[in-house]
Amino acid sequence: MCTVIVGFDPDARTPLVVAALRDEMRSRPWSWPAPHWPQRPHLVGGRDQLAGGTWLAVDPHKRRMAALLNGWPWDGTMPWEGTYPASRGDLPLRALSTQRDPLAGEDPTRYAPFHLLDADAHSATLYSWDGRCMDIRSLPRGVTTLVNTGLDPADPRAARHTPEFARARPDPDLPKATTPEEIWGEWPALIAKAAHERPRSAGTTPGGDPTGLIAHADLGDGQVWATGSVTLVALDRDTVRYAFTDTPAAPEPWKMIDVPE
Repeated sequence: MCTVIVGFDPDARTPLVVAALRDEMRSRPWSWPAPHWPQRPHLVGGRDQLAGGTWLAVDPHKRRMAALLNGWPWDGTMPWEGTYPASRGDLPLRALSTQRDPLAGEDPTRYAPFHLLDADAHSATLYSWDGRCMDIRSLPRGVTTLVNTGLDPADPRAARHTPEFARARPDPDLPKATTPEEIWGEWPALIAKAAHERPRSAGTTPGGDPTGLIAHADLGDGQVWATGSVTLVALDRDTVRYAFTDTPAAPEPWKMIDVPE
């Protein structure tokens, strides 16, 4: 995942609303959100078919969610995933299987750099590992945009999009709301609008916009890196709502994902 927009306010009617955009190689296989893990049958999330983990999952019993962003190493390099013994996609599953500290007893050097968001109606915490140091931060109240450099308000994406998502921050009566529009308000439309604007290209395609919320880069030989899906999550102390689309440019295809009460 490369961008996670978090609206957190424990005093709101709906304390946590999230929009998470996954940027990945188009050729990397994945499965739609579902309870994919027999050893953790209460967790619901999308599944990476190569490593078996996830970029985002929810625990509807605990009313809690965890999301993963790839991080940048402290020295500015980006080593290959294969140089590490463990997949970062295990981390959201591990986080939701613990009471509170998602990395207790874990050796972070087993993983490539990451940012792990662990959030519920009471708290939102970001664990950032750069290959050398672990930084733990509580997210402030309001709307925050997380990117590959973590909690970085100066990032071009964060600077551009945080104000517009903050202006439209939804606060639904969650038990009564059932559709994406009722739950997330303008956020799906903002994502669809961004998908029709000049994309972020990671510096590989001329003309890319570093402020772009949606990514697209043609790497040659048929390889494309792009925003392939978007997840919406909203939760209060009793209810979890989850929506998903693999067509960010269109507001209609959002599908509500079934999560047990």
